[in-house]
Amino acid sequence: MNDVGLLEATTAPAVPAVRRAKPGAVMEILDGDEIVQLSIKPSLWFIPAVALPTMLAMAVVGAIGVSLSVSAGWAHSGMMVFQVASLASCVRVAVASLQWASRLYVLTNRRVMCFRGVVSVHTAECRLDKISEVRLDSAWYLAALRVGSIAMSSLVVPRGDVSWTYVARPREVHELLLRAIHRAQGG
Repeated sequence: MNDVGLLEATTAPAVPAVRRAKPGAVMEILDGDEIVQLSIKPSLWFIPAVALPTMLAMAVVGAIGVSLSVSAGWAHSGMMVFQVASLASCVRVAVASLQWASRLYVLTNRRVMCFRGVVSVHTAECRLDKISEVRLDSAWYLAALRVGSIAMSSLVVPRGDVSWTYVARPREVHELLLRAIHRAQGG
């Protein structure tokens, strides 16, 4: 047997083009002619931005605990408060990391989607031809980091809006979304 025959014999069978979902699965299967144009995760700045309020609150609690231990002589209690506050900050960062890892934004040639959720997956989707408005929001401190949020409003009220938060390079993603919406709406 030659090398080519050996290669053909050991090659794995082709993966079918359509995946079958189990009954009750959250993700919908893409139609045969639906093409994924963009699939992104939020920027890594998502983690500190989401965890920062809790971390600041725990820093204040920890500082109060340390100051009480120094002024009132409660060394053991003050250190315990500081340690609990530090642990709470670490847990919040871990949860924010899981939230980042479980979030996905998808643009196809027909719709926009957002998948999020650590324990159970929540989806939001909107057909491109039903989007009435696309807003790019970026506070000055997020713009300095090249991070922003994109909110898409739907003409169809029951399906709701889709929002992509903490997107890296938001202007480029916004332009890509606008072009895809323009094409889908027949422009």
